[in-house]
Amino acid sequence: MSALDGASWDDERLKRDRLSLLQAEMARSGVGALFLNEGVHQRYALNMEVPGSEVLVPVEGDAIVFSRPRDQAYIRARHGTVRPRLADTETAVPEAGRSKTAVGLAAVLEDLGIDHEPLAIDTLGVKDLLDLVALGVNVVEAEPVIERTWTVKTADEIEIYRAMGRQYRSTLRAFRDAIHPGVTERELASVATFAWLQAGGEDMAQLNVCAAENMNPWRRWPTDRRVEPGDLVGIDLHGRGPNGLRGDASTTFFLGDSVPTDVRDLYRQAFDYLQGAISVFRAGQSLVETTTMVPRVPELYREQQGNYNIAHAIGMGSSGYPHVDPRRKPIDDVLRPNQVLSIECYFGEVGSPRAVKLEEQILIRDGDPEILGPIPVDERLL
Repeated sequence: MSALDGASWDDERLKRDRLSLLQAEMARSGVGALFLNEGVHQRYALNMEVPGSEVLVPVEGDAIVFSRPRDQAYIRARHGTVRPRLADTETAVPEAGRSKTAVGLAAVLEDLGIDHEPLAIDTLGVKDLLDLVALGVNVVEAEPVIERTWTVKTADEIEIYRAMGRQYRSTLRAFRDAIHPGVTERELASVATFAWLQAGGEDMAQLNVCAAENMNPWRRWPTDRRVEPGDLVGIDLHGRGPNGLRGDASTTFFLGDSVPTDVRDLYRQAFDYLQGAISVFRAGQSLVETTTMVPRVPELYREQQGNYNIAHAIGMGSSGYPHVDPRRKPIDDVLRPNQVLSIECYFGEVGSPRAVKLEEQILIRDGDPEILGPIPVDERLL
């Protein structure tokens, strides 16, 4: 049974709401259009994958996909406005050596009446970019517009994240149940990957599995090391769920029946810190104020905890805006309703092989945040 059974969202409404949020942020930022070549940005704007294509999102109206002939029928079935790739058009080049992409894009902007407004671009070849500038196009960076847009989730995206919370619980329970003497980190990673797919996940974007001395310092990538009684075993799972949305959660388990006192104390401190940190994240609160309210990290673990964000947004990319980094000045912004964040902790003393990694996904609300899960933890250690 998939963790997605019974879940409900509307893909077309999700697409419309994303476009509405995107164009509202473009208008706020004074951007006339977005020109997107990065796949994850395109997928956000269209709610579909369009490999080998270019996407232009004007501040008003429908997005335009510039696609290869072989993909046009597929794209047109789900998105009406499709044209040939700019480099494949027969647009006359007014000056020798000018790229077709630059000339064609400048012509489209003129046709749309937004040729005098800034064009925000995510990635583009150097030649095309220089030619656009030479043609008088005011080029700006697209990343800030996209980051500030997709940090706030639509109603359908929130339902997807609730379903993904169930996917995480199912997958991490399967991982926990597979921990036994002799199993390798790689084998545990395989269990987690299969469990994620079985729970309805799209794919595994990133997966870290570590045991014992590989926990501290955090080695991240699984090895052929076999798990033994007395080991702490950690997992950091970045699973991609429906509609390209990514999650990010971590947990740690102990193998064995007799738990050393120092392991129990370490686990309890990490768990208590995480719960205390989660509780301070509320809509309307400044990131400066929020940072001051996060519980103080015990001195023994402060150096390594400082290598991780207190919190970071999650969405289409590996992480997102805003990041709450303990080593940097807080961003001058406020928490917004319907942001989805990961709150993380890594408690491990420098020089010790032991560490505990825990991370929860939360939905920002006016009151207490909603925990999207919650993740399974080792209750024996609490």
